[in-house]
Amino acid sequence: MSETVITVDCEKIKNLVAKIFVASNLNENDALLVADNLVQAEMRGIRSHGLVQVANYSTFMRSGKINVNAHIKQISESPSTLAFDADFAAGSVAGKFAMKKTIEKAKKTGVAISTVKNATHFGFAAYYALDAVQENLIGLAFTSSSFLVAPFGGYERVLGTNPICVAVPAGKRRTVVFDAATSNAAYNKSFFAYTEGRPIPDDWGLDANGNKTTNPADIVKNGGALLPFGGYKGYGLDFIVSILTEILSGGAIGLNPDGSVFEKQNEIAYNFAAIDISRFTDVDSFKETVDLSIDRIKSSKKLDGVDEIFVPGEIEWNLYEKSKREGIGLYQGVASEIERTIQELRISASLDDAKK
Repeated sequence: MSETVITVDCEKIKNLVAKIFVASNLNENDALLVADNLVQAEMRGIRSHGLVQVANYSTFMRSGKINVNAHIKQISESPSTLAFDADFAAGSVAGKFAMKKTIEKAKKTGVAISTVKNATHFGFAAYYALDAVQENLIGLAFTSSSFLVAPFGGYERVLGTNPICVAVPAGKRRTVVFDAATSNAAYNKSFFAYTEGRPIPDDWGLDANGNKTTNPADIVKNGGALLPFGGYKGYGLDFIVSILTEILSGGAIGLNPDGSVFEKQNEIAYNFAAIDISRFTDVDSFKETVDLSIDRIKSSKKLDGVDEIFVPGEIEWNLYEKSKREGIGLYQGVASEIERTIQELRISASLDDAKK
């Protein structure tokens, strides 16, 4: 396994990554937003959605897969719904824009939902759901992905990793955040392992012939498929997220000349929702009761060998605070990819400039 080769300061690495994205043709404000997304993921220990994505995003920006001149368009609106066409904008840009509009509507109507079609990879889902919590709302964020996951009982890629995120405000306790792919592991965890030259657990996916594998190249390069978590349960949730994102947004719906429908596959789309707690119950009482629920869970009986029970998002919050204090340790593969990208873009900078 690769060892940490450099420890970087969170703010310095964000500025360096933003510089890379500006050199990749993205405007400065959007570049800082995308960089912030990746660094926030890294700080929370979600390395699969963190700085390992820098080289990919830079390539996508330069090739046009991410539209650096995108114009996000509102397609439709009602008192509590919105639909957007992202025009293949950087995911962080489209996602933050749509979530902001969703929150504004929820504060007026109590509950609001938005869809976004023609989108690109938006990083980790909690980046958007947490915005709602700042306004005393419950935030939800879903995204589809390109086909990477086999259905329960199969081994062909016909579904995305399709994560689900719900963020719930607490009182004295930290925000409860459930953010997880519906696959056994996010695709980018295999990508991260591939980049770092590490094996993967044999329950993450199958090779192209339907056999269990520990080689991440089987997933990343050779056409293998990820497995849904929890068998048919994860598979069912995966399919539901694809309906709420790709199909509900209209992104996956194509029309033949005769008016019949066909499915546009591998379309990335989002679904955001916000719930105003005050429309249902007293906000302070709600938060206090969430705290009590957390306390009850954490003080419950533990199995042998378990020192602490964590609630959803707690481990990530702990890592986030540690990263703020101590910086982020980068492994060789990720560090090398960032340095290679800097050299390719002929930027007068290096990872040394971001050292803690």
